[in-house]
Amino acid sequence: MKLPVSIKNNFPLLFFAVCWLLLSVQTIAFFLIAEINDFSVRANIVLGMVDALLLLSPYLVLGRKWRWTIIFPMLIAPIFFYANTLYLRWFPDLMSFSIIANGASNATGTVADGALSCVKGVDAWIIVPFFLFIAFYIFGVRKISEKPFSRLFKYWSVIGVCMIFFTEQLALINTFYSRKDSEKTSAENNSQKRNFYQHLLTGTRRQQMQYFGVVPYVSLQIFEALKPKYIKLSADELKFIDNYLSENSSRPLLVDSLPDNSGKNLILIVVESMNSDAINLTANGRPIMPYLCSLLEREADVIRMDSMLSQVGIGRSSDGRIIYQTGLLPITEDAVALKYLDYTYPSLSAALNRQGEEFDCGDPIQWNKLELSRKYGFSKLHTRDEVIKGMKKYGGKDPALFNNALPVIEKLPQPFYVALNTMDMHDPYDEFGWKHTDVWQDNTLSDNEKIYIEKCRQFDAGLSQLIAGLKKAGLYDNTVIVIAGDHNARPTCLNGNRLVNTQIPMIILNSGLDIRSHAVIGQSDLYPTLLDIMGASDAQWRGVGVSILRNPAVMGEGLDSRDSLDSRNSSNDTSSDPYSYPSLDAWRVSNLIIRSAHQRNLINN
Repeated sequence: MKLPVSIKNNFPLLFFAVCWLLLSVQTIAFFLIAEINDFSVRANIVLGMVDALLLLSPYLVLGRKWRWTIIFPMLIAPIFFYANTLYLRWFPDLMSFSIIANGASNATGTVADGALSCVKGVDAWIIVPFFLFIAFYIFGVRKISEKPFSRLFKYWSVIGVCMIFFTEQLALINTFYSRKDSEKTSAENNSQKRNFYQHLLTGTRRQQMQYFGVVPYVSLQIFEALKPKYIKLSADELKFIDNYLSENSSRPLLVDSLPDNSGKNLILIVVESMNSDAINLTANGRPIMPYLCSLLEREADVIRMDSMLSQVGIGRSSDGRIIYQTGLLPITEDAVALKYLDYTYPSLSAALNRQGEEFDCGDPIQWNKLELSRKYGFSKLHTRDEVIKGMKKYGGKDPALFNNALPVIEKLPQPFYVALNTMDMHDPYDEFGWKHTDVWQDNTLSDNEKIYIEKCRQFDAGLSQLIAGLKKAGLYDNTVIVIAGDHNARPTCLNGNRLVNTQIPMIILNSGLDIRSHAVIGQSDLYPTLLDIMGASDAQWRGVGVSILRNPAVMGEGLDSRDSLDSRNSSNDTSSDPYSYPSLDAWRVSNLIIRSAHQRNLINN
């Protein structure tokens, strides 16, 4: 195919213009369909065109033989946009670079199912230009190096792109300030610049993209990724950690005496996406979890906490296991399971001096589960292929998990420690197909809430089979059983108005104590609570949380304050910030321990 002389002579610029148009469409579509910001359509069009220009601007100054490298922004940018579009629909933030770097290992199982469930027809605005570029590149790649750009052209290109970039940034900064004006106090009037850059460094990734655009956002993320992930603590930081841990471990017990559970087994059931509402509410006049509710009513020694805050980071299911198994809080900016695996972690299994085995329904590749299980002190991880065998016969993954684990548990030397990680309640719920019960007659529930309740009842049925099996084997009375949500079910996935409380439960059976409280606690409190209950109160590492047996808010609350809980349910008030509970100091201590060699010293001591 022969091109007209005028087009052929200017083909390198024509090629750039077409690429800019295609990438502008994709960038604008990303801003609009992913709802990165709440700016007008016109503003997003301008921002998308500017960001596309910035991404492609090296093409204008590179030598002829290097112009082919435009393929990198043209292919990587839309993949980045679309991956984050799907992620944002599932979670309310952008992906960290560590999640992107580990994408191949995590893009399976529920993660892949969740991404596919979020695909929409409007996504064609990102996908179609991607393939149009490939076709255009194949057609024109040999022609783009035929004409050199003059030095004067390159000079004015640099000046022009810089002016456009700084104009964009000034407009975004002005928007940021104007929106903050109504929130500012007089004391803040002289700190706008500090607040702006503090927002840049500490805001969510979505906020950073909103107010600084694609290029500054990616530059910041690259800078964060290249920073040394491990730090050397100063003398003041070491002192701060020691003081916090010393003060935390010296909290007095608020019970007259502890029952002797030192010879008992421990089974920790970490329940996927379990809201407290799954226990507190009814559907079509019946409890959502009838067996568990009846168990809580008839057992004499039950610890039941309805208001545990989920302290898991956005999009990081692995954080729940880290909190429960190590007593540490996760870091807020990244996934510990993907980035910080060089050290041996504190371990509940080691603290209790029990042989531990773990059973997990999820994909063992995700979140480095095999490696983390060893670091948590488990001698073996029973993976998905083993634990969900016969799930159709048993009626779900969770019943299969419990039934397949029972024969192994019965053979373990006592006292043992077993962790069972469930899966049925994890979204997306589109592949529902086990049962269709009377729940569907309750018109106050959304369809997703009904499916979630069916999943809860699958777990409930499996729990009844597990406990029946433990009783038959003579293990039940000599086993402390813990049931705890790993995090809450996402309200956007439930899409209703009944199961709206984001708090999760902590239930402990056979502890010898009867405590039923609606005081707010956090997931970090389970580790020290189990140390007290299981006869390891003198353990040097007690975690950063507070044992409920040493928490005045728990031990001083009446056992039947249902009105306060119902009020919280109706208002969806979590009563506390999960990312500042039990204190900001606790989060800082965990961050320093995870990101420094002090963790190794902590364990060796």
